[in-house]
Amino acid sequence: MKTFRLCFYLLIAGCFNSLFAQEEVSNGMLFPEFEKGTVIFKTGTRSSASLNYDMLRQQMLFLEADSTVMAIANPLDISVVIIGERRFLPASSQGDFYEEVQAGKGSFFVKHRAALLSQGKAAAYGGYSQTSSSTSFSRWYDSNGNSVNLSMNEKFRLEIKCTYYLKIGDSYKSFFSAKSFGKLFKGHESEIEEYAKKQPIDFSKIEDVSRMVEYGYGLISN
Repeated sequence: MKTFRLCFYLLIAGCFNSLFAQEEVSNGMLFPEFEKGTVIFKTGTRSSASLNYDMLRQQMLFLEADSTVMAIANPLDISVVIIGERRFLPASSQGDFYEEVQAGKGSFFVKHRAALLSQGKAAAYGGYSQTSSSTSFSRWYDSNGNSVNLSMNEKFRLEIKCTYYLKIGDSYKSFFSAKSFGKLFKGHESEIEEYAKKQPIDFSKIEDVSRMVEYGYGLISN
């Protein structure tokens, strides 16, 4: 089957500039660099591209030949995006993708997201204060294209969080603890909570969550 260029399916999202305060703020990408990958459309068409995921804007991005950054315009037309050995499925028409992680005989999904949090405004002697005034701003655009003013002497940090899901039918069901995960495995709640205590399971580590999900699927396959 003939492979079409991605630009027939994608629209320009625009170039992204780094944010600066007293120091450069991370750009919020999932991968340090754009990585070689494949976009597989529901029609069966496959296209190769250099890809990355913007955790701030919640968009799957790719590079054109002239290094212009592009974003997928119609994510629900896509079956899966493969970057290296990692798989990403479209989760909504807004552009967010969830990473699919294999766990034993099943899998779960991870939503990678990031937010810029202020650590305060520059004060005397190189410190930062939450009350220092400022009138100098830089500009950044959010995922909806809305203009946001950022103080040039305000320090920001990037906070990255993961939300976990099981796909049940056509719906994604989130979980954030052993208790909420156990509720998705009716009749095995106590076993799952006991397993999480004994291991223990750290929900900030995807590999720990993977072990718990594998255990849960093992209970219903026996």
